[in-house]
Amino acid sequence: MGTVVVVALASLGGLGLLLVLILVLANSKLAVKPNPLEESIRNALPGANCGGCGLPGCDAFAAAVAKGDASPDGCPVGGASLAEQLGEIMGVEVGSAEPQVAFLMCQGGDDIVAQSADYKGIRTCRAANLIAGGTKACQYGCQGFGDCTEVCPFDAIHMGPNGLPIVDREKCTGCGICVRVCPKNVLRLIPTSKQIYLACASLDKGKAVREVCKMGCHACSICVKMCPYDALEMIDNLPVMDLAKCTDCSICYAKCPVKSSYVDFALPRPKAEIEPSKCNGNHACTTACKFKAIEGEEGEIHKINPDKCMGCGECVKACPTGACTQPVRVAVPVA
Repeated sequence: MGTVVVVALASLGGLGLLLVLILVLANSKLAVKPNPLEESIRNALPGANCGGCGLPGCDAFAAAVAKGDASPDGCPVGGASLAEQLGEIMGVEVGSAEPQVAFLMCQGGDDIVAQSADYKGIRTCRAANLIAGGTKACQYGCQGFGDCTEVCPFDAIHMGPNGLPIVDREKCTGCGICVRVCPKNVLRLIPTSKQIYLACASLDKGKAVREVCKMGCHACSICVKMCPYDALEMIDNLPVMDLAKCTDCSICYAKCPVKSSYVDFALPRPKAEIEPSKCNGNHACTTACKFKAIEGEEGEIHKINPDKCMGCGECVKACPTGACTQPVRVAVPVA
């Protein structure tokens, strides 16, 4: 009996050893050698696995870039420096796309928009949105439950005291995860250099907006008419901005009767000044000023009324002698 057991164990051991040898040989013959390009790309990536590139993680992005199926500038976290590095690895020239940052198109905090219902359900924006479109009187506004703060992998979004998310523009990488998770589509990605943007997503107008929100866009079209660059167009009761035309002059912000539908990251804007020794009385600055802030008859030295000047800088652009000047604008964070 003992002999039978020994023979059986020996047979099983020999069979196991044979199978191991077969697997080793198969692995050496059939193994797919790693793409050195893919490895180099993966080592250069930040490893955030945020999905901002549109692919499920850094491994998938590295493989796609190595195969030529994805652009080296597709990682929003790494930005321009990473794109340049990946371009060198791939041996291609990569353009410098401007970094983007998340922006909230809503100012309807708890003190601005009334609640339409006493919600007792799951405390997430997606859950609340399933119940009659949410709990706020404005059906287009931010729900304020903070889904965006939960999914942000960079700790760049926090809930403010008014029940609205605040984006930390220094930490935000523009990955777009918060944009995709928002059920109301009130989070958008805009260029980091953008100083002026509309902070309203309501498709209603006039009385319907005023009844539910103190800071919503009324669709009055004043900003569209006053824009000197034809950068705004009314679409579905909202002024849509052409970023290629917009110069961030802030005229739309200053002319808005609500005074708060737009957000201006450059506030406070420095007032324009006129150097008397260079002014020849050319009326070009007066014509360009939308706020009647420049005083003086044609042919005389002009003056700027600081109480009316909004710091748009249009007089500086129009002045043929360089008499109109304006201190450099400095963008400041907006809470």
